[in-house]
Amino acid sequence: MLPGARAARSGGAPLRVLFVGGGTGGHLAPALGLAEALEERGHHTLFLTSGRAVERWFLGEQRAAVSLRVEGGSWAWYLAYGPGALRARAQSRAFDPHLVVSLGGRIGALALAARRGRPLVVLEGNRVVGRSVRWMQRWAEATLTLFPDTLADLRKGNWVGPIGRRALARVAQAEARRRLGLAAKAPVLLLVGGSQGARDLNEFAAALLPQLAGTGYQLLALTGAGKAEPLRAACALHRLPAVVLERLTDMGLAYSAADAALSRGGAATIAELWLFHLPAAIAPYPHHKDRQQEHNARALGPGALLLPRLDRDDAAALLALLRSPQRLRSMAEHLRASAPAEGGQRAADFLEETARARA
Repeated sequence: MLPGARAARSGGAPLRVLFVGGGTGGHLAPALGLAEALEERGHHTLFLTSGRAVERWFLGEQRAAVSLRVEGGSWAWYLAYGPGALRARAQSRAFDPHLVVSLGGRIGALALAARRGRPLVVLEGNRVVGRSVRWMQRWAEATLTLFPDTLADLRKGNWVGPIGRRALARVAQAEARRRLGLAAKAPVLLLVGGSQGARDLNEFAAALLPQLAGTGYQLLALTGAGKAEPLRAACALHRLPAVVLERLTDMGLAYSAADAALSRGGAATIAELWLFHLPAAIAPYPHHKDRQQEHNARALGPGALLLPRLDRDDAAALLALLRSPQRLRSMAEHLRASAPAEGGQRAADFLEETARARA
């Protein structure tokens, strides 16, 4: 046992759980929440990621994580896959996990090289099962899902619900606004394009600033790395009260401060909007062949407004929503009534049981 580690809640020696995958916050956010739940029980975790800078920022400098150095697109990625598999296997041999968790996606497939006979569990954050998860499930003990209707497309699915994390701690709205430098009384629109930001969403918001200024809203924008300055300058030009940041580690502050959100439809974002009962206008990423983010957004039902094109009609729909406090309250109530309990503890229970059954 490492110094200071507590005995696992279910009894027995601490477990070592290896997480393989990354790329974006959609893959990392639920995995990070699950790792935190395991660590609270005295278990030990290690992440093997692709090597993107956003992964290191998202996980934090103190978390045990190793890059498999497979970042890149098209042929560069395929050429790096073989050496990445060898690194995954070597790291697994050194860590000697009791269980391996794949986060899905191309990088998550390297969990097959890392498992070395250990039980494999796949974590699918999206509502639509991805190709990598479909392929890996034949070797997996089970696939954990955030959305209940995902189970219909899985061989051995286990629905746990949305998984939170420490950075999502809820704060009183007035306190959250004070800490972020926002005005206490004016309503807040949160703009968030996922862990890497979304340039088209930032530009859509910038084009709306003259009308947005007339709604009485202030803007809290998380633009993504290197994307803040154009929107910050536009807010100053139109004299819209705004806090424009590239990123925010403590996302609980952002969700707690907001009255409504304008966001992408990534799995982690949808789960977090659901957990915070925050009404949202969602602009799905348009280039997924299976319209993954659109399906994610539809899971929120009447709690979300879909903006499929980011055109003039979508702009009018968003402004109409922001001008209707009654509709926003109705959306929030739907999310409150439909949201399942946070699923981190259920997922941690399952991993403990699976690892101990194969020990």
